[in-house]
Amino acid sequence: MHFSQQTSHRPVWFWVAAYVTLWIIVSYGLDPTVPYDAVEALNWGKTGEWGAPKNPWLVGMLMYPVIAFPDLIAADFYWYFIHFTGIGIGMCGVWYLTHRLTQRSDYAWLALLSLNLSGIINFDLIPYNDNYILVTFWPWMLYFFVRAVYDNPAWWIGFALTSGLATMGKYSTLALTGMVFIFTLFVPKARESYRSPWFYAAIAIWFALVIPNVIWLMNNDFAAFKWVDSQIKTGLTLKTTGSLFTVFYPLIIIAVIIRLKGGRFGWPEEQAKRLINIMILAPLAVIYVWFTFHQGGRITEWLQPFVLLCIPALICSVVTPPVKPLKNVMNGLIVFAVIVITGYAAVMGFNIRDAGQKNIGMKTFTAEAESWWEQETGKPLKYTGGEYLHEWVTFYGKHQPETLQPWINEFGHDYRATNIYNLHVTRDDIRRHGALLIGKINRTCADEPFTGALEDWPDLVIVKRKQVVYQSQPGAKEEAVCLGIVRPEQ
Repeated sequence: MHFSQQTSHRPVWFWVAAYVTLWIIVSYGLDPTVPYDAVEALNWGKTGEWGAPKNPWLVGMLMYPVIAFPDLIAADFYWYFIHFTGIGIGMCGVWYLTHRLTQRSDYAWLALLSLNLSGIINFDLIPYNDNYILVTFWPWMLYFFVRAVYDNPAWWIGFALTSGLATMGKYSTLALTGMVFIFTLFVPKARESYRSPWFYAAIAIWFALVIPNVIWLMNNDFAAFKWVDSQIKTGLTLKTTGSLFTVFYPLIIIAVIIRLKGGRFGWPEEQAKRLINIMILAPLAVIYVWFTFHQGGRITEWLQPFVLLCIPALICSVVTPPVKPLKNVMNGLIVFAVIVITGYAAVMGFNIRDAGQKNIGMKTFTAEAESWWEQETGKPLKYTGGEYLHEWVTFYGKHQPETLQPWINEFGHDYRATNIYNLHVTRDDIRRHGALLIGKINRTCADEPFTGALEDWPDLVIVKRKQVVYQSQPGAKEEAVCLGIVRPEQ
C-alpha cells in the first residue's frame, strides 16, 4: 500500500472494519467471561436513570439494546460488539484528526497504525465500561474543534455532540472541554466563534446532554464523586511515573523511529497544532501531579484514553519530515497488529496461565442455579438477590433477572454505596414472581442466613434451600454456595 499516495478514504474504512470484525470474533469466541464492568453497565441501564454510582448515564444507556431484546441479543456478544465498534470509530477519528492537522495521508496512516503498539484499542480496553466511550469520541472532539475554529463554525455542533456524550461516559472529559472553553476566551481565532449562532446552538446541545446528570447528582448526594473520593488517599507515590511509561511507551517507539528516519520534533508553528498540544498536555500535567500526591487512584485507567490523542499530537509536532520513507515502518505496524491478535487468540485458545478459563465457573453456576429454579417453580427467573454471585446471574441469566438490592448511598466512617441496585422492585413484585437467593461463597446452607437479601426484605419466606458447589474455573478450589427460593404466587 502506498500510504503517501492515498487520496481515497476507503482503505481507512476497510482497515478499521476488518480490525473491528476480527477482534469481535476473537474476543467473543475465546474470552471465557465478560469483566465485572459489564455487569455494572447492564444493571445501570436497567435502572433507566440519568446517572449511576460511578459514572454518568451513557454507560448504562448504551446497554439498552440488550435490555430491550434479551432473547435476540446475547449480552456478552453485545459487550464486545459495542466496545470494538467504539474503538473503530475512535480509530477513524485519529486518522481524520491527523490528516486535517498535517494534510498528509502518510502521517495520518502512521498515527492510525501506531495505535497497534498499544493495548488501548484491543484487550486493554475490554475490562472497562467507560473508557471505550472516551476512545470513541475523544479523537472526534478534537477533530470537530479544529474544523469549527479554522474551517466552519457549523462544526461546533459535532463538537457539542461528541464532547457531551463523552462527558456522559466519564467526567474526565471535562478536562478537555474546559480547555476548549479557555481557548474561546483567550485565543482570538477561537473567540470569533462567539459571533456565530452555531456556537450557541452547540452550547445548548451540550447542556441538554449534561444537565440531566447534574440534576441526578444533586438528588443523589453526588454519589459518583463520592465514590471517586473514597478510592483516593493523600500520600506520595511513584506509581504515577511508572504508569506514564506503561501507557505512553508507543510514543517513545514512534519518536525513535521518526528520528532514525531523519525527522525532527519541535513546537509546531501552526496555531491549530499548538492548541491541540496544549489541550492534551495541560490536563495530563494536572493528572500527573494530582496522582503523584494521592494514592489509590486508578491512574492507568485515567491515562489510557489519552494515547489516542497523544499519538496524533506527537506526529503533528514533526517540524522536519523524515528523509527516509515510512512505508516499511507502517507495513511493520500492520504485521504487528496481526501478531497481537494471533497472540491473543493463542493465549486464550491454549488457556495459557488459565486465561482462557478465567472465572468461567460464573456461567456454569448461573446455568445450574437457574435450572434448579425452573425445576422447582416452573417459571422463568425474574428476580435474584443475596451475595456477590447473584450479580453475575443478572448478566448471564437467560432472561436477565433483576436484582433485589435497593439503592443505598451512605457517607459515614466508610463510604458505602450500592453498585448494583434496583429502583423499581416492590414487595408485591417479589411475592408475585418469587426470587432466587444466592448465599456467600464458602458458606453451607446450615450457616447461610441470606442477610444480603433479608436485611432489605425481612418478610421474605424461603421455602426451599439447596447447597451447590461453586468452582470459579477448572483447577480452582471447590466451594459451597447455598441457594434459596422465595416461591412465586401460584
